[in-house]
Order: sequence, then structure tokens, then C-alpha cells
Amino acid sequence: MSSQLFSGIAVLSFVLLLLILLLRRLKQPYFIAYIASGLLLGPKVLNIIHSPEVVSELGEIGIVLLMFSIGAHIDLRNLSKNFYKPLLIAFVQVALSFFFMYCIGKQAGWNINTIVLTSFIISLSSSAIVFQYLARTGEIKSQLGIITCGVLLMQDILVVPMILTLNFMSGSNASMQDLVKVCVGGILILLFLRAAITKKLFRIPMRREIIADHDLQVFIGFCICFGMAWISSWFGLSHAFGAFAAGIIIGRDKATRWLEKSFIPFRVFFMAFFFLAVGLQLDIRFFVENMDTIIMVTVSVLLINSLINSLLFKLTGNNWRDSIYGGALLSQIGEFSFMLATLGASLGLVTSYTYQITLAVITFTMLLTTIWLTIIQQLIYRLPIAKNMRI
Repeated sequence: MSSQLFSGIAVLSFVLLLLILLLRRLKQPYFIAYIASGLLLGPKVLNIIHSPEVVSELGEIGIVLLMFSIGAHIDLRNLSKNFYKPLLIAFVQVALSFFFMYCIGKQAGWNINTIVLTSFIISLSSSAIVFQYLARTGEIKSQLGIITCGVLLMQDILVVPMILTLNFMSGSNASMQDLVKVCVGGILILLFLRAAITKKLFRIPMRREIIADHDLQVFIGFCICFGMAWISSWFGLSHAFGAFAAGIIIGRDKATRWLEKSFIPFRVFFMAFFFLAVGLQLDIRFFVENMDTIIMVTVSVLLINSLINSLLFKLTGNNWRDSIYGGALLSQIGEFSFMLATLGASLGLVTSYTYQITLAVITFTMLLTTIWLTIIQQLIYRLPIAKNMRI
């Protein structure tokens, strides 16, 4: 058992290193290497990784740490001034996604359960990819970056009522106690965010001692991050949203900037497991047999999401260049969509074929994000409207 574990880690590290070096030369994001590693080392190809469930759980830790880091860095005061814009974009986006899926589904003969599930899935973008992209390009604190981050956070909140809706459609009705807990948790989180904007909630003691003690830094950060994630989960909200709230606590105190460097290795490590789990769920034989359908649906999703979000960004006061760019940023399908797809399959809302198509399309939109953004950027710089617009 021990030998199997170490051999698996050794092979995984070697494959990841080779793929990362290749992607570095091609100037592509590293998450592609993580997904490809999961595909190669999973049960469908080399069968070196035998426990996809464990890898998936480790990947959830990566999402929690990412949201914690974003909460610590985001300019919450600026976001609060434009709070209505992300809220409006997120809600209208879900409504328009349902409209498009209803029109497509009626033509394709889908039942209402499949239409609702697919509309939920395509309306959620990838916080992991977009946040990292904006941080790498330095746009996370720009006006467009702040609104985009706000939309992603609103989407994370909307995951909860989406889950409740899917359970209701399957006949597994949530109890009144669960509904009350979700509502109370949501209200408390909103009150917490308001308090975080207006004043510092608390000051960490022994700050001078902590700065000189790396072990204390790491475990104080873990206690705050995972403690808030657990509280959020207890209320029926997502772990990631609780971690984001914990990041706000840290971000409001300048004496806790050391946490950024302390958490980077952990965030990179566990985020790799998240994308690795994505690759593990893919069936390469199924992908090859249904490549035409998968590519057609993927391109359609990228176009539909880009169109919807571009129009919504424009209607909320952005210029056309920023609107088209913002629409492209949110064009891919996100990590929480995997959770909804898996839940829908377990509740019997979709067939195995639809589930596998959905997994492949979600993954493909993620893989094409950088290419799609490059195409859109080249397009908007060539359009006549771009000449009088600022970057």
C-alpha cells in the first residue's frame, strides 16, 4: 500500500513536471497540465490513480484556499459601491441561460429536468480560472476585474438554491429546517460582509511573534480559513464562500500580509488536485466517439455565454470593449458545475450519456479559455469601436 502510494506520487510529479515545462514554453496556463495528467493517469488510460474520490476531496481544499486568498486581496469597498451590478448580471444570466436551454431543449426533445440542470450548469463560470487569470494579468483590482469577481461570487451564492431546486425536482425535498438554515446563513454572511467593509472585525493577537514564526502563521491561517469554511457548510452554503469571508477578515488587517506567501505552496498543491480530479472523470473513448457533438456543444456554450455576459456588462454601464472582454472571461463553465452535474446524475435527472457529454463539455470549455480570450482580444482590438477605448 505504501509502495503504491509513493510510486503514484512519483509518477504524478514526473508527468506534471514534463507537461508544465511544455506548457511554459507554449505560454499556456498550467491547469491544462493537471487535467491532462488526470486523463493519462486515471483508470481509463494508465490506471495509476485508483481513488478519484480522494483526489476530488483534496481538490475541494484547493478551491477553499483559492477563495480565501481572493477574499484577502479583493477591494471590498470598491465592490460594495457596485454591488448591484454583479447581482443583476448573475441573476439575469441564469434567466437567459434557462431561456437559451429551453429553446434548444425543446428542439432536441429534452425533458424539463435536463433543461433546468443544463441551464444551471452553463450559467456558472470558473472562479478558479478567472481569478487566477485576472491576478496574473494584474486586472483583478481594475473596475472590470472587480465587477467580474463580484459576478463570480454571486454565482457561488446561487449554487445553494440551485442544489435545492434539483433536489425538489427529483422528489428529494429539503426539510424546512434546512431551508431556514440556508436563509439564516446567507443573512449572517451578508451582515458579516457589511461589517467587514465598514470596520475591522478583530485584530489577531501576538502579531510581532507571529511574523517571526512560520509554523504559527500557517496554522493560524488554517484555523481561520477552514473554520469559516466549516461554519458556512454547516449553514448549507458552500465551503468556498465561507473561506472567502475568512479571507476578508485577514485582508482587513495589514499585519496579516504574511499569510499570502505562507499559503501559496498549499494553494498550488491542492488546486492541482482539483483539476486532476476533472481529468480523472473523463472517458477518453467516449470523448473520441462523440467528438463532433462535444465540440459543437462546447463552441455553442462559449458563444452563448460570451453573448449573454457581454450584453449584461454593457447594460450595466461598461463600454463595448470591456463588455466583450468581460463576456469572454465568463464564457467557460465552472468547477461548481461539476458538482451540479454529478448531483443531477445521482438524483436520476439525466442519463449517463448526457452526464458524460456534460463532463466533457465543461472540461473542454476550461481548456479553451485561454485560446478563446486570445481570439476575443484580437477581435476587439481590430474593431473600429476599440480605437477610442481605454485598456
